[in-house]
Amino acid sequence: MILSKKIISSVLSVVLTGMSMSIPMTHAEKQTNPSVNIYNTINEIESKEESVRVSLPDSAVSDKTDIPFNVFDIYQAHQSYMANLSGPSLYRKANGIDVSQWQGDVDWNLVKESGVEFAIVRAGYGNLSSQEDPMFRKNMEGAQAAGLNCGTYWYSYALTVEEAYQEAEACYEVIKDYDFNYPVYFDIEDYTQIYLSPAEISAIVEAFCSTLEAKGYYVGVYSYTNFLTTKIYPHVLDKYDIWVAHFDVESPDYSGNYGMWQYSSTGRINGISNYVDLNYSYINYPYLISPDTYVEPTTPSKPIVTTPVQSDVDKGLASGVYISSENGNIDWEKAADSAVDYAIVCAGSGENKDINFEKNMSGTINAGIDKGIYWYSKAQSAEDAYEEAKACYEVIKDYKLEYPIYYDMEDESLLNLSLEENTAIAEAFCSYFESRGYYVAISSYANFLNYKLHASVYEKYDVCVAHFDVHEPAFYYNFAMWMYTNSAMINGISGSVKSTYCYLDFPTIMEEAHLNGY
Repeated sequence: MILSKKIISSVLSVVLTGMSMSIPMTHAEKQTNPSVNIYNTINEIESKEESVRVSLPDSAVSDKTDIPFNVFDIYQAHQSYMANLSGPSLYRKANGIDVSQWQGDVDWNLVKESGVEFAIVRAGYGNLSSQEDPMFRKNMEGAQAAGLNCGTYWYSYALTVEEAYQEAEACYEVIKDYDFNYPVYFDIEDYTQIYLSPAEISAIVEAFCSTLEAKGYYVGVYSYTNFLTTKIYPHVLDKYDIWVAHFDVESPDYSGNYGMWQYSSTGRINGISNYVDLNYSYINYPYLISPDTYVEPTTPSKPIVTTPVQSDVDKGLASGVYISSENGNIDWEKAADSAVDYAIVCAGSGENKDINFEKNMSGTINAGIDKGIYWYSKAQSAEDAYEEAKACYEVIKDYKLEYPIYYDMEDESLLNLSLEENTAIAEAFCSYFESRGYYVAISSYANFLNYKLHASVYEKYDVCVAHFDVHEPAFYYNFAMWMYTNSAMINGISGSVKSTYCYLDFPTIMEEAHLNGY
């Protein structure tokens, strides 16, 4: 059953007060008033609704001071009342999206015309109100002006309860001037948090959600199926509505109750130029959260009209491979005959040279294959990255390179660092080579590039984005190279290979701009 315990409590709050409350009673209020003054509200119903008579069993009305209350009698009273009402349904499937700065400028009228009924807009991330999403206000105002129902979410990096409280206060400062008829969601999914215990994660969730609920907001929790199942105690999830993420399946592999499902991260919607997340909502949140201002939709929910996607993969100007000592001894002549136009050769990692670097470089030169290099980062600070850059320079300084120097930021240790720390690391390495006349770029997975580096990096440096087995990478900015698979089979190279498409004529750029030794 999708309906959560929190929704049931909220329904009782709305129904048993004759729908006189604009916001359901918060969890904190329920804790201080567990009876919800049930008999008084039933008397109000009887006095306000002459045509609706609620018949209670004797056990429920014999003594209004009896504690505890008979919840079964209360439930039957609620069912009796609901059976006599012809108001809006609490269940309604609706189509929605969630957006952030990564969707760029959105034409919300086109989005509305495409069949989208609600939008969950990112308010920000982290524990400072200055980390407000730069498009939050524009997105909220545009979506609401177009007639969409709106909720919001806050992306968490909290590793302690104290940080979760700080994030809640930061979120409140950003959203306090806006009204929402979908929940305020706590987005807890960051790689850094998977190393915390369920007790720690549950305490973080409770800290954030209870803080905003105490301020009068209807609060929910967002994460992917495995995180919700393994990292948060059920008794905590029972208090809040759940928004579950599970892509490209018929239904989410989640056994708990949920009110919303994020079913795709690669949606295409008219009015949005980039990929956008797609969602189904199953609860009539606008009615549940704001019954006094609720307006019943005049038309049923309709399928979303999507933007057509190009049928053929854009393979760019050239095809290449990423190579390291892990690929063993390579027959570069055979690789050249297999239409390998260029190779991005590993020069090293940390402060150590790749043991096959010279062999691979001479092999590409003899086979007439253009080349670039990559350096695998293990840096934990800008100072570490600067030392890595110096070590890399000593390895590659005697070679001409037709393709960029890529700083490969995919090591698991980088996931534990903040966006600001990773950005400083990237800047330290890249600026070192840029000042020496090299064309330098960043290489990593799409998710890391989207969420772990500041957008300012992509204004300065090109990108090789890794996203496998998709029509095109889900990266929100321009990229010059796409690593589309890690399982290609190439003649002359044993085992599987990381293969790429390139979209810029780098050899001409290097020669004409006199970069990379030219």
